[in-house]
Amino acid sequence: MDKIQINDKNEIKKLINNPQQPTMIKQIYEIIFIIVLSINIFLSIFDFLYLHKLPYYHGTLRDILIHYYPESLKNKFDIIDFWDSLKGISPHRFNLAYEAHYLELKELYYQLSGSSPQERANLLNQIDEKLKILTELSREMIDKRGVESHFYLARKDGILEKIKNKMRNHLPNPENSAKQAFEKFFSKENLSLEKFESEFAFFEKEILFYIKENYFRWIDEDGEFKDYFYKIDRWFVLFFIIDFLGRWIILSRNYRKWYIFPIRHFYEVFNLYPPHHFSLFRLLRIIPLYIRLRENKFISDAGILPEIIHNNANLIAEEISGLVIINAIDRTINLLKNNQSLNLEPQTFESLKNLLQNQAYVFSYKVMPEIEPLITESVQYSINRAMEPYLLSPVGPIIRIILLNVHASVKEGLEAIFSGPEGLERISRIVSKSISDLIDQIQYPDNQKMVIENVIQFLEVLKKDIQNNFETISS
Repeated sequence: MDKIQINDKNEIKKLINNPQQPTMIKQIYEIIFIIVLSINIFLSIFDFLYLHKLPYYHGTLRDILIHYYPESLKNKFDIIDFWDSLKGISPHRFNLAYEAHYLELKELYYQLSGSSPQERANLLNQIDEKLKILTELSREMIDKRGVESHFYLARKDGILEKIKNKMRNHLPNPENSAKQAFEKFFSKENLSLEKFESEFAFFEKEILFYIKENYFRWIDEDGEFKDYFYKIDRWFVLFFIIDFLGRWIILSRNYRKWYIFPIRHFYEVFNLYPPHHFSLFRLLRIIPLYIRLRENKFISDAGILPEIIHNNANLIAEEISGLVIINAIDRTINLLKNNQSLNLEPQTFESLKNLLQNQAYVFSYKVMPEIEPLITESVQYSINRAMEPYLLSPVGPIIRIILLNVHASVKEGLEAIFSGPEGLERISRIVSKSISDLIDQIQYPDNQKMVIENVIQFLEVLKKDIQNNFETISS
């Protein structure tokens, strides 16, 4: 069999860096997996929020469904009853008794409005009995506190306070008592034949409606509340386990050791473990979902909200870098102020001397020849100023002739110095000797003190400039 030869290095690099495109079957499977995982995460979030109080709402997702779930959908699929069964929730006995007595009272009033004189006395006696029972139940509902409260197990004490406030506002009394308001409500004077319908409408909308939020939740043998959501979740987990084992077997040939795959995909433990009571654990499955989306190029490789993260990172980096620079300058200034001498190693002085010597060479052989005309002009100008009084004397013409010769000699001499190798070498030796003497002089305490003062002054000016620049950038 002929070997395939690839001579183009760029083609080889392309084959190495770009993995083979996924097949259509694999891509369809990945889409199915992501849909299944997304459904599981949605159900997990729904289950988590079902009995947890939502911020700023003072209620749970279950309360929202009780208030706003459409009756048309409830007739087809009552999600409240279904999920209550998963969470081990049943109607509270107090709720059932209270609502049953109220409905019986309501029915008696409607019978009374259309009753004959012979039936009226019997109906009135039954109404009196129901009014007393509802008054006692209302008093019991308010008086029971703490663990004895009918609202304690469902953590609905806030609902009880809402019910009490609504009844106080509806039937105010001097003592602002909720119990007196309930007693007044369940009285014949308040529930007269002329107004009982409006009073019952208020009670059903503002009182009984909120009492229905209360519930009873059964305790399991392990001491925790009953929760059967794991029976749904375990089928998803089984699917995730099969997916994990299948990919482990298929991709194991890409790794030298069999255990590398689970180590590299450790984050999938959130998919593989079905928690019973710790529902928050299921929400962490969003991590493997996010990674799976990136691996399959369904979202950008840059990740979620990359631009926002990048901009914020740059802003934080700028702020931190400014603070670090200013803090370093402050510490340097304080160190120099406290130590009036430069404790530098001999190697430091040697490095500084070498640096300046290199600059001296550049100065001597490149800078000095360029400024030679300026130096020549300055020397000639100085000579002219010095000889100016003699130019106005009787010997002025002779002096002028002499100055022309002097200027020519000065120009020729300076040009010879700055253009010839001997002159440049002499200048280089002079500059190098000056630098060497300067470095040696810095090591003396008196000179170090002067240097430190100059360095401190420079650093303080630099610090102010940096602060001003960062304040301008921040604004």
